[in-house]
Amino acid sequence: MYCISWFIHVLLFLLTSSVYLNGSCLESAGSKPPRPIISELRANFATQSLVVKWLVNHTGLARESGDTYEIQVGRTDNLTIVHNSKVSSCPLGSDSTLTWTWVSTLPLQCADHSIRIRRFCSHADPSDWSQWKTNYGAQDTVDRVWKKTKMFPYQQVLKEGSTILFCCVPPRGIHITNMTFNSTTSYPLINITHRVTAIAVHNLNITQASGSGVYSWCEDTTEKRNNYCSNFISFCPQRPENLSCGTEDLRTVICTWNPGRPANLYEPYKRTHTLHIKNTGEDLIKCGEWSCRFQAVPGLEWYHVSVVVRNQLGEEKQSYSFNITDRVFPVPEGVKVSPGVTEANVSWVMRGNLSGLELFCQVTADPVEPRRLTRLAEAADLQSTSMVCNGGSDERCDVSLEQLSPNTLYATRVRCAVRGNLEGEWTQPTHFTTYPLVTLDVWRKVRLLSHGQRNVTLLWTPQLSGSASSVKIQGYKVRWRQEGFQWILWRNREQTQTEISIGPGQCDMIIQAVIQPGSSPPGHITIPPVERIEYLRNATCVSGSASGGFHLIWKEQEAVTCGYTVEWCTVGSGVSCTLQWRKVPVGNTSVSLPAGDFKAGHRYTFDIYGCTDEGDKLLGIRTGYSQELKPVQSPRLVEPIRTTSSSVTLEWRYHEDDHSHPGFITGYLVTVHKTGSQRSPGHVRSPFTKMVADPHNKSLTIVGLQEHQKYTFHLSALTNVGPGPPTTVTVKTQTIPSILLAKILTPLLLLLGLAILLCLFWKMLRSCIVELFGYPAGMNIKPIELDLHLHETSERLRCLKVGDCACSDIEILSVRPTMSERTPLIHPKLPRLSSSFTTIPSSSFCPVHPSSYSSSMSSSLPSLSPPCPSSSTQHLHQKGYCPQSPTEVWDSSVQTSLTNRSYFPSVGAEQSVELKPIRGTDSSDISSSPIKLSNLITSEPSEGPQLRPGALLENIDGYITTDSLVKSMTAYMNGQSH
Repeated sequence: MYCISWFIHVLLFLLTSSVYLNGSCLESAGSKPPRPIISELRANFATQSLVVKWLVNHTGLARESGDTYEIQVGRTDNLTIVHNSKVSSCPLGSDSTLTWTWVSTLPLQCADHSIRIRRFCSHADPSDWSQWKTNYGAQDTVDRVWKKTKMFPYQQVLKEGSTILFCCVPPRGIHITNMTFNSTTSYPLINITHRVTAIAVHNLNITQASGSGVYSWCEDTTEKRNNYCSNFISFCPQRPENLSCGTEDLRTVICTWNPGRPANLYEPYKRTHTLHIKNTGEDLIKCGEWSCRFQAVPGLEWYHVSVVVRNQLGEEKQSYSFNITDRVFPVPEGVKVSPGVTEANVSWVMRGNLSGLELFCQVTADPVEPRRLTRLAEAADLQSTSMVCNGGSDERCDVSLEQLSPNTLYATRVRCAVRGNLEGEWTQPTHFTTYPLVTLDVWRKVRLLSHGQRNVTLLWTPQLSGSASSVKIQGYKVRWRQEGFQWILWRNREQTQTEISIGPGQCDMIIQAVIQPGSSPPGHITIPPVERIEYLRNATCVSGSASGGFHLIWKEQEAVTCGYTVEWCTVGSGVSCTLQWRKVPVGNTSVSLPAGDFKAGHRYTFDIYGCTDEGDKLLGIRTGYSQELKPVQSPRLVEPIRTTSSSVTLEWRYHEDDHSHPGFITGYLVTVHKTGSQRSPGHVRSPFTKMVADPHNKSLTIVGLQEHQKYTFHLSALTNVGPGPPTTVTVKTQTIPSILLAKILTPLLLLLGLAILLCLFWKMLRSCIVELFGYPAGMNIKPIELDLHLHETSERLRCLKVGDCACSDIEILSVRPTMSERTPLIHPKLPRLSSSFTTIPSSSFCPVHPSSYSSSMSSSLPSLSPPCPSSSTQHLHQKGYCPQSPTEVWDSSVQTSLTNRSYFPSVGAEQSVELKPIRGTDSSDISSSPIKLSNLITSEPSEGPQLRPGALLENIDGYITTDSLVKSMTAYMNGQSH
């Protein structure tokens, strides 16, 4: 621009001026050009800049090049040079004005600033310096007006990251002692003049603590903290990004952009945005932070716009050009919806007059219900429709949305665009609710009758898409068609099943719910002909899932075209249950049934059907429990129970396939407890268990048991959970026959052997017995009866002395044997007695107590032989008395009794032994003669050896033995011999 203006001035100068070259740069070498004249020096305290203007005195035309000027800036009264630079300018006409701006780092209020300029021309010396032009600081104002210390800069926007000098200007005569920034930091003082002091703060930043404002203070010699000042830190404006413009109705143009970093200052320091349409004469348009709106210029298609951003630190600009017809983003208005059951009709009008433009619009409907939002959002394309719309202001655009869910709240939105351009903004959502719908879930149960006739129980369940209170079902209409005939039934709204009799052929059934208004979609089911129905017997066992429900899986069938159906019912409960079913879409081969539909311990049977063109075909049967329990029934034992000496065989009755069981019977458990004595080595331990893994095997043999031992058996049925209640029985094992026979025969054989030995050695044994226990023949001696008081008797016998024992009379009654039959009663080793008896010392004969023996036993004692014939019946001293030894030839009819009367209390009484006839002996053969012992037992002691008391007669088993008598006699005679 300056060059054009200069060119115009040159032309005018050539036409109106004479060729006068005095003072121009073309003068001869050595001449100086005229010095510049500073016409104006102005300070801008907001930007801390000085603007200087000077006049150029051109008396000639500088054709070769422009002028060069050297500018110096002096500070304070001393004119200290703080800036020196050279600037160039294009050639101008005479008396033109040049302008130059200088920005000071020190606030202009802090000191006086002066500027001077000189000019340089080619091949010439520089001109003289102009006069100093001074801009005075605030010293005079402080002295005259404020009369207190002032600090600069004040209330200004400082650039972030820069270095700023803060100065304090005190009144005359006062000096600065300290300066602080942000109230805490003290900085070194810089003397500007003898009065003005400054500090330098580097790298200004915006902190979270201080924000955009910063504060500083001055302290002077008055010892007061005077005149704090506040300033603001900000940043230079950024160029707008992503600038774009468009229109909705060809009437208003909207331009938007990204302002970049958010502004940190507010009014009056906030940055401003203005928009300028370059190819029109429109004024600047004030804009917001993000956008700008202006009216379209009629007839103008191309727009060249620029957006300028300004603040105290600078400005930035961004330009954009566009064709308005390509930037049309139409906005639909007046959106209306007419809902149906599964569809809705949406209509709207376009804002503005867009006739002549081909519009392309898109409509969408999104469900609002949270429970259906996820499923339908995945199928958003199904609820979105596109169509072509006329942009006339009086014409409505409409479109139909299909495949909506009944009784569902939707939000519909519309957006449009000129074909080939970007879409406009979506309208605000318009809500509507589709009408409720009743669908019927239909199933059947077929029972075969005679001659191919069948009874079909048709079942249905109404499924309401919305609230039941909003749907009024009037009834159900049932139709079926078979072999060209059609029948129709009407059922009330309370009924959900009906029975129909059909023939053997294929039958199609249709049922509809009659609602107000209209009818529900028909439910259809086909009954296949009799010959196509397959009956399966085998069922596959399944177990419930961890949650308590069932998860059923089956193989995919190619013939299935319309999905699968799973029906089930509780079996074995004894009560009729309601048939239930679940439809599975085609392509799926599994279904999960929730635990809420099943009870633990109940058996369920699932029939899986596949839907084909000819009807539903049975594919498989599943049976199982959602949760098994222990058995509740105990097995029944079969008696009698078979036993051996080491085993027991149990047999029982149990209906393992009974559906009433709370679980699958997997086997049986037998627990064996041993009772009685402890376990013997080599036998099985007790208790122990036996398992029967086959539920159909109902017998078990337990081996390894002890013979003749009791065992208790507990028999219970098993499921996967555990055993049920047991049946208890106690059984005793048998005894081994061979061992029992051995136990019986062993003592018998021993006895037999002993008997044989006795027979073989009887004679020798008899002689020994006779020798030990025999008595002389014909003698029958009464046993000496022992007193119960043996101790007293013993003491009494011990105290007997010679002469104290009363005499005893022995009377012998016997049958006189012949001489040949007489046998001496004297031991063979004893010497023969003389004809006259020797007196027996009375001390050697001691009485024996007779009361311990019964008198009846005297008859069983062996007999004593009668005395010799020559013996006298008066005294034992008579000759011819011969005691005889025992012999077998004694007459058993003779019995000898002995009475010892010395036992009785009358010690001195006479004692006699009388022989009496026994067992029918003839009295003529018997002579009775009492034998007095008075001469035998005397009061004088014998000089010979005396027998010990009680040694005369010995009692063996109640008898007086021969040995005892012999010994006594022998001892006596030996004593007499001495």
